[in-house]
Amino acid sequence: MMRIPIVFVVLAGLMVVKATDDSSNGNPKFVSRDSEEWKSCSWVGPAIAYDLETYPLQIKTDSDMGDEDEDLNIMFNTTENEYMGYITLVYTHGTPTFEIDGCTEDYWNPDPFTGVLPTEQEKVWTLTKTSTTITMECNDVEMFSYNFAQSDLPGCVASYSQNVGIIDFNYFGLAADFYRPKPSGIAA
Repeated sequence: MMRIPIVFVVLAGLMVVKATDDSSNGNPKFVSRDSEEWKSCSWVGPAIAYDLETYPLQIKTDSDMGDEDEDLNIMFNTTENEYMGYITLVYTHGTPTFEIDGCTEDYWNPDPFTGVLPTEQEKVWTLTKTSTTITMECNDVEMFSYNFAQSDLPGCVASYSQNVGIIDFNYFGLAADFYRPKPSGIAA
């Protein structure tokens, strides 16, 4: 796995992340965590620094229903860039399901959503994580809330109780179009 140097910089009072990726010829990519503007997932590159426990994450998708190539996948690393796991949402074909790497059974036996998936093509997913749970909403409707302690798999609690420091949208799924921190004026 490639490691990406991450440097935290403060410019004009905003926390900014400078991520340098060798595949981008060393050009820095800046991501402000204080902005509520949507950012394109296509330019993000392999990974971005993101404090998921402090800032719930919103992801915008517009996948066509029936498109089997567009799953939503988010990979998590610690602030030290150590691999934690990933979450995969399969919602464009068949029964909407999710898998949490190292917690739910496996990719071939995912858990069904507990909420009813909204029918709008454009979806805004909100991911919230604490040291004990991960919750996913779609268009303000809860799809599932998973408590890590409910897993029978060894290592789930130890892995996901850590703070996420780096996320990656482009590891498996192609559905993520835009992302942003959840605006502070919107209730959780």
